[in-house]
Amino acid sequence: MDKYTKLIEKSIKLLGGKDNIAVVNHCATRLRLTLNNPSLANEEQLKSIPGIMGVVKREKEIQLIIGTEVGNVYNEFIKYGNFNEGGKINEKLDSTSNLEAGNEGKQENTVKKVLATIVDFISGTFVPVLPILVAAGLVSAVLNIAVTFFGLPSEGGTYVVLTAINNAGFYFLPIFLGYSAARKIGINPMMGAYLGAILVHSSIDNAEGLDFLGLSIPQVSYNTSVIPVILGVLFMYYVSKAVDKITPKEIKFFAHPLITILIVTPITLLFLGPLGNFLGGYIADGLNFINTKLGWLSVGLIGALTPLLVMTGTNQALFPLVFAALADNGYDAFVMPGMLAANVAVGAAALAVYFKVKDKDAKALALSSGITGVMGITEPAIFGILLRFKRPLIGAMAGGGIGGLLAGIVQLKQYAIVSPGIAALPTFIPTDGAGLTSNFWFSIVVLIVSVVVSFVVTYLLGVKEEKTEK
Repeated sequence: MDKYTKLIEKSIKLLGGKDNIAVVNHCATRLRLTLNNPSLANEEQLKSIPGIMGVVKREKEIQLIIGTEVGNVYNEFIKYGNFNEGGKINEKLDSTSNLEAGNEGKQENTVKKVLATIVDFISGTFVPVLPILVAAGLVSAVLNIAVTFFGLPSEGGTYVVLTAINNAGFYFLPIFLGYSAARKIGINPMMGAYLGAILVHSSIDNAEGLDFLGLSIPQVSYNTSVIPVILGVLFMYYVSKAVDKITPKEIKFFAHPLITILIVTPITLLFLGPLGNFLGGYIADGLNFINTKLGWLSVGLIGALTPLLVMTGTNQALFPLVFAALADNGYDAFVMPGMLAANVAVGAAALAVYFKVKDKDAKALALSSGITGVMGITEPAIFGILLRFKRPLIGAMAGGGIGGLLAGIVQLKQYAIVSPGIAALPTFIPTDGAGLTSNFWFSIVVLIVSVVVSFVVTYLLGVKEEKTEK
């Protein structure tokens, strides 16, 4: 029997059975499951399954906190439930789509539901793309180190290949996001990728003097952009549904995608793309405004509040800000530096618990999740340790807040999208070939300060084991 079989069997049973699971996906540490009927899920019993560190529920999606082994669990989950490789099942779905789900329970707080839907969409769109950006970002850091310290020639084949790996991850971002967004809202993901590919095509991207049927197309740079393709895919959702209803089934195979793309592409180029580009610039300006008005305090707030954002999944909603900053400035000096302080502080708090608790299982979890935390993956520590013992959460927020304030004061910058932690330190090296500037050394200082403050505060506050043992 596979070591994950019991976890999977019990999970599916407590989620209401195979027929209740509509979509299976995962991120760095969470198994993300969209349910047809969320009320059938037993959250409390799910939390008690060995191997599940916590449970987060948002609308129709329930997230099982697994940790760094989530990829293996996901693969076995797919096999055990006979799910399709894309993560979707061929079960009888109810007629309510992801976008239409907000119509249920109208008596509930509308604003709360809208915000939850937006966060869920952003999270479901951006999280699957993060591995590409992490790989591309780390390759950029490796390339910087190789050129600066090992004399890698810029005209050699090795440099060209590494540069292509880095550039492709960001240049073709609209294609990745188009696929991910379309999959999230329940339409053909390849059509979303197709739209993204059209936007970055050399004859379209940043092209001057284009027109369509006599209408002038605004000049927009789409590579590395985020919002234009997302708006286009959202529009595609409604066009696809409408075309599907009016297209005879005899010609639907070729007529549906043809009509859909012929409607969506010009509307995106004429209106939605320029609107998205404007909104992206507006977000970047807003980000700069916050940094200007609040200065170092804004980064400190990110550092202190990130553990709470991770608990609710709303940390994913910050990624558009990061993308906008990178597209505009080539670096992020707000969200990611604050998260560097927060992530290592969470890891340090878990490591402090390791030295305080006596229970062997708790010590093992504290050590493993603490190590992954300081490396940049915090969910195991947050759900497995901080929430369980409560007081370490205070230590982590204290360390993250003070480290974040320091990061804001020195105007720390991260040059690639990688979950901040020890493993991501090379991404604080400028990408202009300047080498180890003060920015890199400041990142190490911020990391050390955050770790020390979090560890000391957590250790001094102590852990009340008797109140948290199961």
